[in-house]
Amino acid sequence: MLYNPFSKHPKENGYKSYLEHGLFAFGVGFRLLLSAKFFIWHALLPFIPIPSSLNFDKTILYLEIKRNEIETKQNTKAP
Repeated sequence: MLYNPFSKHPKENGYKSYLEHGLFAFGVGFRLLLSAKFFIWHALLPFIPIPSSLNFDKTILYLEIKRNEIETKQNTKAP
């Protein structure tokens, strides 16, 4: 079988396609960028509040949920 770098990693991690993996990674990255943006603004201008949905505790919770999604997919890999 021909080596395809665009499908090897996603399939090794339980994703059915490059697109499915890409959407997951994009979602996590976007969420982290949004949270980081608010933390940076808050650092520069402390009167700008960090939304509760993007605060430190919620960001950690979000990442734990996403890690659990990955672990579930790895345990039930697509054929």
